[in-house]
Parts: sequence; structure tokens; C-alpha cells
Amino acid sequence: MAKVTTERGRGLSRERNPNWKGGRVVDPRGYILIRVGVGHHLADTRGYAYEHRIVAEKKLGRRLRKGEIPHHKDENKSNNDPSNIEVLPSIAEHRFAHRSREKGLRRPGQSNPYVTCKCGCRISFRKYDESGRPRRFVPGHNPHPSPTVDVIVAALKNCPLARYRIAEIVRKPLQTVAVALSQMKRAGLVSQRMRGIWQLKAT
Repeated sequence: MAKVTTERGRGLSRERNPNWKGGRVVDPRGYILIRVGVGHHLADTRGYAYEHRIVAEKKLGRRLRKGEIPHHKDENKSNNDPSNIEVLPSIAEHRFAHRSREKGLRRPGQSNPYVTCKCGCRISFRKYDESGRPRRFVPGHNPHPSPTVDVIVAALKNCPLARYRIAEIVRKPLQTVAVALSQMKRAGLVSQRMRGIWQLKAT
């Protein structure tokens, strides 16, 4: 039976040691590790391996291949029941699985076709943005503009303003206002009267 050494130098079996947790520990992220011995191919230097990886290999009947990632279907990292573990082929698929609550996301490797803006302007653009979220409108063409656009329009109705002054009035970060103004310019809502001074575009 394996033993550990106390501060006094006396040997105790692991089972009798007050710090022994039965070969099962939880890491800071919530994953469970079990003691499998240093000779196991999944073991770390202490002889522990992630339980969900062991369960995944038993379920597959083989070792995990490079790039394959076991995924907890219910996102509960401590639920390592075989029915809750699925093996995904890549980290991209794993990230997608964790975002699956968002509807209509682009799957890894899925094509990104051109679509036409739903406002009727006939402008074409890629359906999915850089985060894989589907889009229906060109920025600024949505009939339900963002709150930032609304408040900028309200601020500019009185007179042309510098960008920093707009940010102060609408109480938004300067970068947020800069992005919004850029989108509004492309949509034909605003223009620059002179360098750094913005105004509503005449309709």
C-alpha cells in the first residue's frame, strides 16, 4: 500500500492521512481529476488525469486523437456521466457548442454567403459577422436603430458637434461614439461639416 510521510517522518497510508481525498480532486475551474498513476497516458506528473477525458476514451473505445475535445453537454464540468460527454473534433466545434444557445450561429467551416440588406437598399454583404452571428441589415439600415444612434441623432438635431462633445452629451465612451458615427456615415445619416465636426445629413 502506498504511503505518505508526515512532518514527524512517520509513514501513514493514504486512507489514514487527513488530506487524502480518495484520489479524486477538483481543479480551480471545476473539472474533476482522478488518480490513475503516473504511467497512464493521460496522467500529469502527480499521476492524476481529467475524469471527463477518461470517460470519453472509454466511450470511444480508443484514445483521444489530436484536436479532439470532450464536451459536457449540460456545461456542468463535474457531471462526467458518459451520456453527458460528447467528443468534438476540434476546438472550433467546442467553442461553437458553448455558444449554441445563440440561435443561427455560423458553424465552423460553414460558408458565409452574400445576402441583401432587408431594408430594401439592395446592398449586399456577408451574412455572418466576424463572431459568426447572422446579420439582416447593413450597419445603420436597421429600422430599429441602436440606443447609441438614437441619442447621437437627438444630440445633433440642435447643432453640429465635435465627436468628443457628442460623447459627453450622450454619456458614451469616445470609441463607442466613433464607431456609431462611422456606421451612421455609411448609412447616410450624418456627415462631417469640417474636420472633426459632425452634423445630421439633410433629408
